[in-house]
Amino acid sequence: MAKQAKKVSGVYEKYPGSGDWYIQYRLSPEPGQKQGQRVRKMIGTRQEAIEYLNKVKHIRASGEGIVPSTARIAARTFAEQAVAEKAVSFSTLCDGLLAHIRKHPTEYKDQRNPPQRIAVIKAAFGHRQAASIEPYEIKEWLDGLLGASGEDLAPATRNRYKAVISAVFTFGVEGKHKLKHNPARNLKQKRVNNGVIRYLSPAEETRLRAVLQKDVDACGPQNQQRKKHLMHRIYELDVALGTGMRKSEQYGLRWKDVDFAKREIIARDTKNGTDRTILMIDDVVAAMKALKKMPLPRKRRADDIPNDTPADAVFSVGDNKKWWGSALRKARIHNFRWHDLRHTFCSRLAMAGKSLKVIQTAAGHKTIAMAARYAHLDKTTMEMDLAVLNRKR
Repeated sequence: MAKQAKKVSGVYEKYPGSGDWYIQYRLSPEPGQKQGQRVRKMIGTRQEAIEYLNKVKHIRASGEGIVPSTARIAARTFAEQAVAEKAVSFSTLCDGLLAHIRKHPTEYKDQRNPPQRIAVIKAAFGHRQAASIEPYEIKEWLDGLLGASGEDLAPATRNRYKAVISAVFTFGVEGKHKLKHNPARNLKQKRVNNGVIRYLSPAEETRLRAVLQKDVDACGPQNQQRKKHLMHRIYELDVALGTGMRKSEQYGLRWKDVDFAKREIIARDTKNGTDRTILMIDDVVAAMKALKKMPLPRKRRADDIPNDTPADAVFSVGDNKKWWGSALRKARIHNFRWHDLRHTFCSRLAMAGKSLKVIQTAAGHKTIAMAARYAHLDKTTMEMDLAVLNRKR
């Protein structure tokens, strides 16, 4: 039987077996008080908690620093504080990474989500020196994040925030700031359940198309420009369902990469770092030809912010986020994202009995393991394969 560790006053494990250790101590009492304010702080391992509490005791006894009156402030000697004040702030690292992302749009194709997440992270830790931020503080903050509806963030979204925090620190470690370590590096990712794949059912697609077509039909003869925009939405949906392209691939598409003679689309510099060829089925060819005949002007922006959308962009009307969410609500379709149209593309191939290799190639998956997520939907082929087990009659 393992020897039980000796208890240390002021050091405790709040939830036995969790591995998260805390310390507690009291400040010197104010005049008229019998005892000082109690301070509790989560540290990490038991040994780290013991060492931190000893440091607090040393500062108190020697007077060589200030004993923190709140768990938000780290215990430091005056010498450590002087070094920290000269150190880089977390806000500076956030600004540096953001500038780097905007300067390299080819490397960072998503120019919307990372900046938004950096802003949220900066609001939480921007007032701190980067070197003072501890892993447990990052973990507690991530665990406390809530979505727009007030519910806990989905594991995948939490993992993306963790990845951005880690990228900020990596920017400091690898750049001119000479940060010593990345406290987010070893934090565990939340397990993501990819077992249930959301795809558009035939009934949902019927309702969705009815909503989009109703908006088109409601446009009178005097509003032909708006009618073009509404028809554009239907073609966007047709292309997504007929190609399974990622959103960044679809909305980054240029006419020079569309070959009607060969019925091919070239998606440039995809998520896997390579170009890939996408075959156009009849529905996609029809949608692309309709888009070619009704070019819409690029969205105007402020005079001092030029629109950097290429002149030959296939989809130049802007992001689909607003109209897409509205259409889903009107069609009574819940828990569905634009990316789920890609899942729909793959799922329909699987349900039609197509091989995993076909799904992998058509969707541009890097490995066949990615396509294997849809294997359970291939009921027809599975039933035929299992039929060999029937008794002979």
